[in-house]
Amino acid sequence: MSLKCPSTLPIVIDAHKKWLKTLHDAQTLIENDMDLQEKAAQGLWLKERRVPPEVLGTMYSEYCSLINRMYDAYLNSTHLQRAPYIKPLISVFMKRMYELRNELVHLIVNDYIYVDDGLIQTRRTPFDIQIIIPYHLPLECREDSMEHLLQKMWADSIARKNAPPPKKVQSQNVFDDDIGFPAPAHQFVSEEQFVKEVSEHTIYSEEYLQAIVIQRQERFRQYFNEDFKAKCRRKRMYFADNVREAPLYLRRQAAMLIQKVYRRYMQVKRQRVVDTKRDVLLGLIPDPFRKGLSYEEENNKMYLRKRNIRTKLNETYKTAFEKENTRLVVFKKDDQIDDITDHVRTWFREWFYGYGFFPEYPYEIEGGTVMVIRGQYPTIQEKKEDDERYLATMKGKTKEMLKAEAKQAKLDAIQKELAAKEQKKREEEQLFRLRCNPLSDPGYQPQTSQVMGDIVEVLQKYQAAWSIYDEFPPDKCPEAFFGYMQEILTEDLMGQIHLDCRKYVDELMRLDLKLLIKAHQEMYKSVGWKFPKMPTRKKPKAPPVPKPLKINDGLLESFHKIFDLGLVSKPTNKIKEIIGDLNYYAYDVNIRDPDAKFPPPSYGDIRRRLTLSCVYGSGIEPGATRNKAVMLLGPQRNGKSFLVDTVCGELNAVKIDITPEVFSAHVDKPAKALTEVFLAAKVFQPTVIYMRNIERVFCKKVAPEDKYLQAKAMAVPLNKLIKQIIPDDKIIFIATCSSPLIAQTKPMVSLFNEIILVPRTDYNSLRTFFCDRLQMIRSMPRDYCVQALAQVLQGYGFGIIVEVFNRVLTPERIVRLNVTPLTPAEFLDPIFQIGLEATTMEEYQEFVDFYIANSPLSIERPQFEKINSIRAVLYEKLKKKTQS
Repeated sequence: MSLKCPSTLPIVIDAHKKWLKTLHDAQTLIENDMDLQEKAAQGLWLKERRVPPEVLGTMYSEYCSLINRMYDAYLNSTHLQRAPYIKPLISVFMKRMYELRNELVHLIVNDYIYVDDGLIQTRRTPFDIQIIIPYHLPLECREDSMEHLLQKMWADSIARKNAPPPKKVQSQNVFDDDIGFPAPAHQFVSEEQFVKEVSEHTIYSEEYLQAIVIQRQERFRQYFNEDFKAKCRRKRMYFADNVREAPLYLRRQAAMLIQKVYRRYMQVKRQRVVDTKRDVLLGLIPDPFRKGLSYEEENNKMYLRKRNIRTKLNETYKTAFEKENTRLVVFKKDDQIDDITDHVRTWFREWFYGYGFFPEYPYEIEGGTVMVIRGQYPTIQEKKEDDERYLATMKGKTKEMLKAEAKQAKLDAIQKELAAKEQKKREEEQLFRLRCNPLSDPGYQPQTSQVMGDIVEVLQKYQAAWSIYDEFPPDKCPEAFFGYMQEILTEDLMGQIHLDCRKYVDELMRLDLKLLIKAHQEMYKSVGWKFPKMPTRKKPKAPPVPKPLKINDGLLESFHKIFDLGLVSKPTNKIKEIIGDLNYYAYDVNIRDPDAKFPPPSYGDIRRRLTLSCVYGSGIEPGATRNKAVMLLGPQRNGKSFLVDTVCGELNAVKIDITPEVFSAHVDKPAKALTEVFLAAKVFQPTVIYMRNIERVFCKKVAPEDKYLQAKAMAVPLNKLIKQIIPDDKIIFIATCSSPLIAQTKPMVSLFNEIILVPRTDYNSLRTFFCDRLQMIRSMPRDYCVQALAQVLQGYGFGIIVEVFNRVLTPERIVRLNVTPLTPAEFLDPIFQIGLEATTMEEYQEFVDFYIANSPLSIERPQFEKINSIRAVLYEKLKKKTQS
């Protein structure tokens, strides 16, 4: 079935040209990266403290921009056979990006990295290197059948809550005091109660919510008009004085004046409307009555359109696939089997006449005789060389001597490893002493990438498959850019048929090989020779196959308790809703020599950390560093729970809350219930398992009023269950911690792959928050000053700020804004009523110290500070020497 050339082919061609430009930039970036690593391997050291962060930061920003552009090309692609080659490219580039980020962390000795000089070199802003979360990931992360099952579990939970209580059995003894009365046959649930139960997981459209607001306002307006008219009638009837009616001529003059003024008013109004429409059409002013789409919304609409096109194309592709597969199986499969059989027999013959013995058949785990075609199986010459080396090592040695040599080889390997560690330790000490002196500081040597080989391999694989087709003219070969190519479809099917036939032939030829070897042994026996014992190849270990999870009624019934307790939810917040500015000052003070400082990050810096460590780290992207557990460390009520909700919203994940107040305090066996939670997380993945204030699970001493929580009973099973999460599972455990000093540090920290320090609220983040929130209210002045609020409320967590904002700006207060303007002092009384004080810099420093002491920088940060202190003294001496 031939594809019809789309009317939007020019758009497809433009997208393809954009992809080719991205591919060219990727090749240039890889060449520059490899050139830097080759120079580093030859002994290149980057002098001065500013140069290494600039070089690595430039490379990091280039990779971030490249990943975003490749995701855009993948989502805009409408060619079904080219798109699968783009995703491996994105994965390997993301691995390299994580490598560079880790290198920058240890170079700057700061977990929040800043690459300002790199951004200046590439003419970008910090927002340009924010890794996007692709549009297709939340849509494809969970199957539709599993989504329907999840909604059914929620509906059944609500039905169980609203179900009438079971009937009591009436006592047969009329003299018994305990007489059972039957329950009512029907239990009516009010509409408000039902909406309250359902609305937790129901998403209402913006139009529906606006209609409700308009209805309420219209009802109040009608009520106000009727009430005002009634008051006017009562006033005229009982309190107004009798007024004499004006003369007729005076009333006529007044009516004519009103008509004249009103006509002039309407003329001016109509002219202003015409002028406004003209300016809107010319683009001089925005249309105030048109709700425009943001850049992200327009992009998502475009991605959705391309996704629908790919869905339709996929249906056509499946039909063509089945038709071509049937044709090739009928006409080509038998020939393939004969060709493979002849090839294997020829291989046997070459080994028998060239080596004297038949080869050992490759294992099925290795791919069978596909190894021979790929050149991965040893050749006859290599086998002869291995035999000669083996005979040379075995010549004149007994078994005892061989055992002694093997034992000595193990001891030598251990000694060599210890010597290498000692040598590395001495080199580090020598480097530390050299860096203490600015005159002898060798600089920084860039690290060797472990994934550069994978990047080159994946890129060569794409070029081998598509470099020819990328040069085809679009007007003559539109199928190279839209839909699929029949030639590639046939080649893929032939390759799959070849593999299937080779598996079948391998099973038969293994039996033939046994018969040939047996005949060979008989030949040796007939001439009186002893058949030599051939050393066998080591069988590779089969990769572990995860046990399939069977979803049945019994398994779903075990989840009823989790849903009935209300532990399962599905937040819809996004990371873009985290309001906060970035720290534009940190980079300059991080690279100072010698007085480097590490100011706390701004609240907006955490967006990038959540994207890389939690969203991509949950397992949705194979190129990202996998994190099974992440801790959010920060002051109390600082918005940590909202950060977890944003991660869930970006992943379209299910959130299961195992906070002791709502989980372990309501179950009899916390360990068993925790096992069911992780099982439910595996069924409904992607899943975020959330716990608030995890320090109570590892606290040193449990307070008497907290013993009912049974928090400490979850410590051992929680550690065990997190370790059992396999890399393919899209499950992540995120916990918050507000009082780390009351817990046992080592067992608590060892539970997590990464700890993220949540920033303290700063001036600019609060100013941005109040400015955005207040500008959403139409009756607020556009130039309302929020600087005083931002200055006073620094240190208060966003949990407190949002609560106070909602308390102050109630609907009644918003209605009165035109009469009584808003003053900053109105926010102070609710702050004092809450009873929490702002987190000072000294109190926040305790969180920073705990984080540094339990992070990968626990050794490097003190060493760096010691180097800076010694260099400061030497710089002072050099300054005095130059002045004298």
